[in-house]
Amino acid sequence: MPFDLLAAYDRRYFPAARDTFLAAWLTAPGRTALVAVRDGELQGLGVLRACRAASRIGPLYAASPAVAASLVSALAATAPDTAVAIDVPDVNPAAVRLAGELGLTPSFDTARMYSGPEPAIDRPGLYGITSLELG
Repeated sequence: MPFDLLAAYDRRYFPAARDTFLAAWLTAPGRTALVAVRDGELQGLGVLRACRAASRIGPLYAASPAVAASLVSALAATAPDTAVAIDVPDVNPAAVRLAGELGLTPSFDTARMYSGPEPAIDRPGLYGITSLELG
């Protein structure tokens, strides 16, 4: 998948261009990045990385809950340990519902805050943020 398409896709879900960061995030050692494509169109993107207590998935973008579930399943199959975590945004009820269907349980809540108006992003397609620290 050409990187420029991935960067454009990321901008649908994150309120600013972050191409340099995204390139490093997708290719860092120990990461698994997968895309979902249908009829030549990008339908989803997910990245898995190892962390202390669990492997974390993020970002997780998808055109539908089914695409998100497929990405989670494929990414989890590559996890070096059994625990997988996703920072699910509660602004997407379908993402919260999917997390529950996958057997994930909340461990804590956070809030995303903005100065000025809230940016326009594709909330229905945002199933997991990149990280709590980076959005």
